[in-house]
Amino acid sequence: MARSRTSALSVAVALGCTAVAYNLSVAFVGSSPQLRGGPAVARGVGTDYLVRNGPKDADPPAVDTSKAAGATVDIEFKKRPFGIARYIPGTGGKGAVVRDVTQKSRYPGDPQGQAFVAGVQPDWVLKSVNGQDVSGVDFFVIMQMLDDEVMDPVTAMSLNLKASGVKTDLRNDGAERTQGEKFAITSDLDKVAVVDMPAKLVYQQM
Repeated sequence: MARSRTSALSVAVALGCTAVAYNLSVAFVGSSPQLRGGPAVARGVGTDYLVRNGPKDADPPAVDTSKAAGATVDIEFKKRPFGIARYIPGTGGKGAVVRDVTQKSRYPGDPQGQAFVAGVQPDWVLKSVNGQDVSGVDFFVIMQMLDDEVMDPVTAMSLNLKASGVKTDLRNDGAERTQGEKFAITSDLDKVAVVDMPAKLVYQQM
């Protein structure tokens, strides 16, 4: 009799663990936006871009990107990521200035080596995207347009979970959010159209 009770208890525990595992798999697979292969790039990269990517002590003072008057360089990027590891905003949070460029091309056609091969340099101002002048556009809008932030898998998963409404924190008033649309974090940046590939970007020296 004791052995039968032990067997029944073992079966119940196994079924419970299976149910928990299934529920967790639904939370992480399903409604969350699709992650791209390799180093993940999540949609909605404009939001909190500077929290993840700067500023740093070595960064120069912000410049007025609308006053860039140097030589221009036209580049057509075939695919993402472009190989520009970090941008910083100009004065007043307007425009985008190249700060860090991935300094290698790992193999012929490496997308992360596109900027390096094209000769993009730090401190160049992003002048236009597909013919649209962005030198006076809000920095976060530009980042959203480019959708070109290479994130580590943990950061990418966190952003995708938030975007899909998976419960990860509390509301400002301390009340627990409900899972689903009421919890999903949205922003006006979600309305910004992401540029299609290939994309023609013009950079200008200060």
